[in-house]
Amino acid sequence: MSQKITMQEIADRLSVSKYVVSKALSGKSGVSEATRQKVVQMAGQLGYLAQKKPNTPLADSDKRWVSNGTEEGRSTVLVLMPNIRHQTKESSYWGKILDGISKELENRGADMLTLTLNSAEGLNSSLRPQGLAGVIGVGEISRSLLLEVQRLGLPLVLLDHDDPFISADQVFANNRDSAYRIVQYLLGLDHRSVQFIGNTAFSKSFRERWQGFREALEEAGIAYLPETFQKLLHLEQLDAQVQEEQIREALRPHLGRTTLPSAFVCANDRVASAAVAALRSLGVSVPDEVSVTGFDNIEADYPNLQELTTVNVIKEIIGKRGVDVLFWRMANRDLPAETILIRGDILVRKSTVTPRIHDLPHELSRT
Repeated sequence: MSQKITMQEIADRLSVSKYVVSKALSGKSGVSEATRQKVVQMAGQLGYLAQKKPNTPLADSDKRWVSNGTEEGRSTVLVLMPNIRHQTKESSYWGKILDGISKELENRGADMLTLTLNSAEGLNSSLRPQGLAGVIGVGEISRSLLLEVQRLGLPLVLLDHDDPFISADQVFANNRDSAYRIVQYLLGLDHRSVQFIGNTAFSKSFRERWQGFREALEEAGIAYLPETFQKLLHLEQLDAQVQEEQIREALRPHLGRTTLPSAFVCANDRVASAAVAALRSLGVSVPDEVSVTGFDNIEADYPNLQELTTVNVIKEIIGKRGVDVLFWRMANRDLPAETILIRGDILVRKSTVTPRIHDLPHELSRT
């Protein structure tokens, strides 16, 4: 049996007192945010957080709820979705995930309480933990807030978010596989110069899409030189106009030369919208000269992209599966955390075509 990690060991590693570690991990005041982050990181690295799984038995009402979902056992699930970036109920992406959660909870006879807190401060004053059966976190959530939720000892499921120091079940779109397949589709159209657009540090989903993109090119034996287009991998802003300008300036030097890629794989539809606008402002026709793909299928937010080839992420299913996993976790608290991946479908539309012969690399145009 492995040795149990203690607060004292964490304290010794950081040269602080056990009292400081206790306050940092319990979310109490009196510890600076910098110190709190160091404590959490060390606790995660040593495996302390993973061993602190709640073993609180289910209340009788929750047992009835798990078994049959009847009105008699009705309970409440907290849905936590901080209002940050474009992560709002009005979003065509996040809003549909919430819809999926709501419908499935209703089917199971459960109530839903939604909070949009951005920090751990005020969490306890906003709810009665003893009245909750579990928590579903949607999108990006700060580590301090997740630690406070974990401290409540409730089952926790995260949707489209990952934190290496939080032990929780997760539900994601299968980003890597979908990006891999959309690149395979472009290769099938004879594209041999393909670039990725999107900040790979923005989220786990973006990194996985980037990895799937790279994997497809490497498997096909196609050389990839990201140095030439480094700016496309580090878009700095969420504002669409700023992104459009960043993409335009990155591509401008390649106009009139053979270095302009024949296709761009964008991290999501929002980035694809900026890419299409940037290309057209430079006089480049989409798709006649350059093909563009997106990800997520949120064309309702971008009427100009109704013809965009993209990955259809079924957002409502992510929400539904989150509820399914939460109910399963309530009945199986001692089993290891799991990650569920939802497969996306490639929607082929008019933004992708076979590249013109004279734009292909010379060795291809001669074949």
